[in-house]
Amino acid sequence: GDYWSFSQSQLTQGRMYGRGAADMKGTAIAMLQAAQDLVARKIPVVLAFTTDEETTMQGAVALSKTLPLRRAKAIVVGEPTGLRVAYAEKGVLDLAIETRGKAAHGAMPHLGENAIAKMMRILRGLESFKGRIAHPELGTVTMNIGTFNGGTRLNVVPNKCSAEVDVRFPPPYSPDQLYHEIEEHLRRIKTPFTLRRIVSMPSVQIDPQAPHVRLLQEIAQTERAVLAHASEAVHYAQVNPRVVIFGAGEEELSHQANEYVKVEAVARATEVFKKYALKLSTPRSGS
Repeated sequence: GDYWSFSQSQLTQGRMYGRGAADMKGTAIAMLQAAQDLVARKIPVVLAFTTDEETTMQGAVALSKTLPLRRAKAIVVGEPTGLRVAYAEKGVLDLAIETRGKAAHGAMPHLGENAIAKMMRILRGLESFKGRIAHPELGTVTMNIGTFNGGTRLNVVPNKCSAEVDVRFPPPYSPDQLYHEIEEHLRRIKTPFTLRRIVSMPSVQIDPQAPHVRLLQEIAQTERAVLAHASEAVHYAQVNPRVVIFGAGEEELSHQANEYVKVEAVARATEVFKKYALKLSTPRSGS
């Protein structure tokens, strides 16, 4: 791909490079390797590879309705955590903003209303939004202006402009609460706009002292962590509280050029998954 210094699937210095290696193909390999051994030992385990994880998460929505998931002693979501045990993650509120203007000749801008100029005022105002809630580890609300579209020609005053903003928020914020706070904040700018939700998902907060979390941390011999990005854990946690997030990749490498996963981390994750399933399969585990 563009800006890549390594070819896809290139293995060098103990690193496997490739798009999706960290998020989360490396962990998928670890799960498959672990499952192969667990099945041979007749240890009950279910692997679920879902679709559309990056956007609508429709695969996770469907999976969350199944009895095996609702009754599972533990659900491990293999997002990249750097082999740390993650118990919380930010929610998502993706917004579409639109401003309208009046077209005119570029040589006579005073006869029109520039929709891009209006959008710039809105986005500057959005950057000043801080949010009222902060999490001790996840921090506060963050925003990324991901797309910006406006104008058709250099010599025409644009009559329409749109932008899409990726908002991430910590618990205990709810998507509705945050949406109304942002809308109220932008109304103070006194510039007409329309605001629409594209995607919204709540944040996740799992009890870090829950038995299934502590057991995984004990087996992995690692520290706990929180994640800035969202995962399918948000859907599973709503029907089964025994969710935890653990993977071989590094969160910071996701969606980057030269993305990679360490082969050693994949091997270690494989052993952790096997030991975790074995412990949970004993009569006194998973309480």
